[in-house]
Amino acid sequence: MAFIDNLAFSLFAISMAGFLLLYVISSMYFVYKKKRKDFTDYLDSLSIPMAILGSFILITGLWGQFTWPLPGSYNILFYDPLVAFGIILLSFSAAIRFKARLEYVGVLSLMSGLMVIVYGIEGYGIGLTSAPIALFGMYFFYGAAGILGYPVSLIVDRLPGLQKNVWIGWEVLLILFWLALLGASILAAVVAGAAIPAHLLTPP
Repeated sequence: MAFIDNLAFSLFAISMAGFLLLYVISSMYFVYKKKRKDFTDYLDSLSIPMAILGSFILITGLWGQFTWPLPGSYNILFYDPLVAFGIILLSFSAAIRFKARLEYVGVLSLMSGLMVIVYGIEGYGIGLTSAPIALFGMYFFYGAAGILGYPVSLIVDRLPGLQKNVWIGWEVLLILFWLALLGASILAAVVAGAAIPAHLLTPP
C-alpha cells in the first residue's frame, strides 16, 4: 500500500527551509549594514542544512510523482512544485559550496516561481483542498519569492564589492523577497498542520 503521510512533513520541510533562509538573509543584511562586507561564512554554513533539506524534498517529490500516493490530481499539484523546490535548494547549496555565481540559480528560481503561481491559480480555480485560500496564498507567496529570487541572487553576487551608496531599489527588492518568503513559510506550516489529522487517520 502507498505511504501517504509524507506530504505533511514535506510541507514542513519547505517551511523550515524558508525560515532558515530568512534567518541567514537577515543575518547577512545586518552584517552588511554594519559595514562588515564579508558575510560568506553565513552562506557556507547554510549550504549544508539546505543540501539536506533539498535532498529530502527532491526525493519525496520524485517518489510522489512515481507512486501517486494522493487522490488524483493532488499528486500533480503538490509533487511537481516539490521537485522544483528541491532542485533549487540543491543548486543553491552546490553554487555556494563550489563558489559559483548564484545568478544562474536565480534564473531557475524565477522560472519555478512563475510555474508555482500557475499551479496555485489552477488549484484554486478547480477548488482543490479543503482550504483553497490558504493553498493559493502559499503558492502565490512561494511563486513571488521565486521570482524575486532572481534579483536577490544578483544582489548577493554583487553586494561584497559595492560602494557605500547602494541603490535603494535593491533594498526594496530584498524586503519584498523577505516578506514573500515569510508569508509562504508560515502558510506552508499552516497547510501542513491542517493535513496532519487526516493523514494520521489514514495510515497505510
